Amino acid sequence: MARIVAYIDHRLGDPDLCPPSIAAAHYLSIRGLYRMFEARGVSAARFIRTRRLERCRAELVSPSTAGVPVGVIAQRWGFRSCSHFSRVFLEEFGESPAAYRKQWSARTAA
Repeated sequence: MARIVAYIDHRLGDPDLCPPSIAAAHYLSIRGLYRMFEARGVSAARFIRTRRLERCRAELVSPSTAGVPVGVIAQRWGFRSCSHFSRVFLEEFGESPAAYRKQWSARTAA
């Protein structure tokens, strides 16, 4: 499992990263891969999405990426469109990526 997680983390920026490609790279059946993730209490697709969102959230609050547009950050971490990224970010964290970034920049400025 550690090898699979490392593989996923290394390829998060690839929008084509998906359970079938991960299974094929590790000579597993898709069903076998799904079982491995189910044992951890999460689906493979949800695991990938969560990792991508974590990376995006870290970049949104990083001073080194303050001038980088939200859409560029989203694409860097494998989201195909800014609107899809904004929707899943809002769903996960309860606010839009822009609002999240603004909130954090206000906190660090105070």
